[in-house]
Amino acid sequence: MNRKATLILILIHNAFSAARSNADKIAFVSTKVRNNRRSRLVILGYENERNTEGFDHSRKLTKQIEITNEWGIPESDSLEPLSPFPVKELPNQGRITLLGSGPGDPELLTMKAHKILQDPNIMVIADRLVSKEIMDIIATEDVKTARKLPGCSELAQEEIYWWVHQGIKKGKHVVRLKIGDPFVFGRGGEEVLKFRRFGVASSIVPGVSAAFSAPLLGSIPVTHRGVSNQVVMCTGYGRNGTSPDLIQYHKEQTIVFLMAVGKLRELCGRLIEFAGYPSKTPVAIVERAGCPEQRTVVGNMETIADIAKENNIKPPSTIVVGDVVCVLLDKNQEAGVEISGLIQNCATSVE
Repeated sequence: MNRKATLILILIHNAFSAARSNADKIAFVSTKVRNNRRSRLVILGYENERNTEGFDHSRKLTKQIEITNEWGIPESDSLEPLSPFPVKELPNQGRITLLGSGPGDPELLTMKAHKILQDPNIMVIADRLVSKEIMDIIATEDVKTARKLPGCSELAQEEIYWWVHQGIKKGKHVVRLKIGDPFVFGRGGEEVLKFRRFGVASSIVPGVSAAFSAPLLGSIPVTHRGVSNQVVMCTGYGRNGTSPDLIQYHKEQTIVFLMAVGKLRELCGRLIEFAGYPSKTPVAIVERAGCPEQRTVVGNMETIADIAKENNIKPPSTIVVGDVVCVLLDKNQEAGVEISGLIQNCATSVE
């Protein structure tokens, strides 16, 4: 067999191998889809793309994709990329801005965030806990609010991704409005990675984190000379609703918990039992920091859960643990007179 004939046979073999590989993939996906009553057939293929640097890329295409969840929403991983690589703006002008709204007071928004929210042409997809005061300054009528209620956060997150994908596909400037700082226990990084998969590199507008602003708005400094020289930020919920590992007790240490008020009693018990915290360690909760209805409650490890329940404290709330709680709130530190319970307005309640 001459060299030319051998080359032809090799090319034919490679072509049949590729065809069989694609057929196997289609058969696998088709079987998966048939087992899901709400799903449609996924058609796979390949095409060559040339990026801005001039390099050829072979990328897998997905068309007519709607592998849906129990809410009837397409799974985000099955949504088609709108660009072969992440770009700041799609050819149809679709783009994404991930924007932090701070603790709740519109006056604590960054100037850049305020300017964007005043644009009447944007599409806003907001967290459920973004304050009414901030929602009221949004100029556009195109606003959707996440349905993140207890027990359905993952489904609601998929719905957010679906809304974003629909928006950028229509050429919208989609503003993903999140509370606090999106990258402090706010899934900001996860969303950036997902949006890159959609083909868009998000713009980022940082927000003032409640981890530092909420305690201060409740007259609690997170550090104070001679009282606390270190700050630890924690979330009340790990992955899949688990409790995160706790850092061990240190007298000159402040712990700030975000998104933890629903686990307050369990949290205090674990801090005492597993982290060595004294049961009389001061604890404060600042609810809806920066909003007109802001409230602060104060107690200790033993009492704070009952105080919070009595006053119906709800998210968004920031929990502060450590002796700094008492620095500005005690009426008479030398006499050991301690404030405990509900403080409506720190500026007038504590003299």
